[in-house]
Amino acid sequence: MVSKQLRARYSSPVGKTLGKKALIDLLCAEGVKYVFGIPGATEIHFMDALEECPRLTYVLGLHEAVCVGMAEGYARVSGKPGFLNLHTGPGIAAGLPLLYNAYYGHVPLVVTVGQNDSRLLQRDPHLSGDIVGTGRLYAKWATELAHAEDLGTVLRRAFKSAQQSPPGPVVVSLPQDVLLQDCGSDPRPSMEVRSRLRPDREALAQALALLREARHPVLMVESGVARSGAVEEVVRFAELIGARVYQAWMADVNFPVGHPQYLGDLDPTSPAAKEAFRQADLLIGVGCSLFAEGFFNPESPLPADIKVLHVDDDPWELGKNLVTDCGVQADIKTALAELNEALVAFQRDPHYQARSEERRAAIAEEKAARERRFTQALESARRQVQADPAGPVPVAYLMQEIKLALAEVAPEAIVVDECWSSSEALRHIVGFDRPGSYLRSRKGGSIGGGIPLAVGAQLAAPHRSVLAVVGDGGAAWSLQGLWTAAHYRVPVTFVITNNGTYRQVKLVRRLVLGDYPLTERHVGMEIDDPSTDFSRLAAAMGVVSERVTKPARVGEALRAALTDARRERRPHLVEVMVENPA
Repeated sequence: MVSKQLRARYSSPVGKTLGKKALIDLLCAEGVKYVFGIPGATEIHFMDALEECPRLTYVLGLHEAVCVGMAEGYARVSGKPGFLNLHTGPGIAAGLPLLYNAYYGHVPLVVTVGQNDSRLLQRDPHLSGDIVGTGRLYAKWATELAHAEDLGTVLRRAFKSAQQSPPGPVVVSLPQDVLLQDCGSDPRPSMEVRSRLRPDREALAQALALLREARHPVLMVESGVARSGAVEEVVRFAELIGARVYQAWMADVNFPVGHPQYLGDLDPTSPAAKEAFRQADLLIGVGCSLFAEGFFNPESPLPADIKVLHVDDDPWELGKNLVTDCGVQADIKTALAELNEALVAFQRDPHYQARSEERRAAIAEEKAARERRFTQALESARRQVQADPAGPVPVAYLMQEIKLALAEVAPEAIVVDECWSSSEALRHIVGFDRPGSYLRSRKGGSIGGGIPLAVGAQLAAPHRSVLAVVGDGGAAWSLQGLWTAAHYRVPVTFVITNNGTYRQVKLVRRLVLGDYPLTERHVGMEIDDPSTDFSRLAAAMGVVSERVTKPARVGEALRAALTDARRERRPHLVEVMVENPA
């Protein structure tokens, strides 16, 4: 606590408020509950004022990237902006990997950064830096306060901008002398953001004309659907038009995995994409990027004569990379609801209805074949366990045990996914059909999000269980988040899949260089010598933990961890030594 003498030295005249106190009052007015941060010298005055406000809970992270990840998880589950306070130039720089994810994933964050006294900035003080310039890399808006009188204007604008469609992070630099200036107190919140904007009538008419003419429509969805709360509408839309449904990157439940028309992830650069689009005459993108390829391919996966219809709330995405016949800029939920209302009339046309039913039947056959492949993989994993009960644990077997444990102990759970090379098995075998039941890094894909995302999600939904499945590579990036979970008794169940290799990198290597056994060792891709013992590291940070090497122990360990986390309100970690098949 600051001494009485120092507090008196910084007191304000009657009728005035210190900038740091006005800042705290504004946060309370905005409904902020948690401040995610890691303090340094430039945060002293902010922290001093924060200690006087019991309404705000400070959540300490031991690395800035962890703070950003926790704020993202909180924002995505709560539906409110996540609020952070970071430490000057190095602090904002250290948080950039996960700020990148939040920016490209359209996650609303308000990021404040302590800056040196503005009267020192021309003298290159310690740890100073271009906070605004750094923040602009991955922020909708970045600014630095010059006067305490601007606090209300800037903070309200920050919260408004973070939430306006398309949402995203904003960055505000807070010089220390500004926090000690006198200002008038005006703790009114920002305007309520209402982004349910209706689509243009002519755009809707053009979209309906394309839909009526289409014989083989393909629908691609991404996280814009979840952001808009439009899962119900997009399912209805897909059923009315009888389209195949894919995702380029699954980061939320944007379409029920178990739905008969959902055919999984589709990398637009893969050979499978060309086959999927081979007969398509209409590509419909909803809340997604068309396309955000990871690798250059001189040949387009799309037929030359295909039409493109794109519905999004982000004008930048419309017509960005593909020649687009119809772009509908609007709130996604609202646009789909209006399209669906019009499409119902199409069903009165027996020819259109027959074509839709025929397409749905063909898709059901393709879906059944896909399901058989996963069933065979699971059966193969069971045979492997019977033949080698000492381990390691087959990935498909682990995911089946996770599914069973969740069904028995925590059917309402939120699952956070950062297990990269095992992610497809997790998504398909567990099967995420309910909105809000699954979180993964949106679009950005910077590693290290899993552990902090889960901590933030749990704080936003204390009444639900949260289970995070994280690969050994991702866990190593943000392991400090385990300390935060233990310190604040955040009852996440962490499952670390340890295979001692960057298997995802090897999968990409195979894509680029051609087929080869994934058990081959390659420079920079092996992390098994020495083998990291995550269970012991977790225990050192105060997390109840266990390392599982035998398949027979997996289910029991998962159920015990989920049960105890809920009952005792404390985090658990189960490290599973998984296979690394060729």
